[in-house]
Amino acid sequence: MKGKDKESDARKAKDLVQVTERAHKEAARKADAASDVSRQAKSALKQAKKEFKVASRAAREARDAADQARAAYSKAAKRSAKADARLGKARKKAAAKQQPAPADEASKAAATKTVAAKSAAAKPAAARKAAAPMRRKQKASKPRPKVAAAAKPEETAAAEGDSFVLGESEVEVQ
Repeated sequence: MKGKDKESDARKAKDLVQVTERAHKEAARKADAASDVSRQAKSALKQAKKEFKVASRAAREARDAADQARAAYSKAAKRSAKADARLGKARKKAAAKQQPAPADEASKAAATKTVAAKSAAAKPAAARKAAAPMRRKQKASKPRPKVAAAAKPEETAAAEGDSFVLGESEVEVQ
């Protein structure tokens, strides 16, 4: 019986070798699959890093552009404010040129008093009452000629003749 035992032991060992070879092949296959997954994950990570770099570069450029736009806007706002101030001064200057110059000292005094009266009207009532005993009687101001408001009669007549009013046409449609 010893021979049969040896043969059965050999068969058992052979079966164990086959089982371990199968297990080794399965483990090798799983390791290859895991390395493939790892390789794919590494390439995905590398691609994500590239995309992140591109996105951060675009964001940085957009931030720089926004900063430049803000600076340009503030400069333009300052220029606009200066231009508005110049325009206001020019309008005041033009209005002063259109007003007739006061002929004598009395009219100059009346003009300054009207300015004082306007500024007093802008003050609150309590301030006006406090300043009331200090006032003198004002002279009647002379009416100013309104040069800009009066239009030439020839221009108004021409404008009236050019206008067309619906329903007043000379030819009627039948």
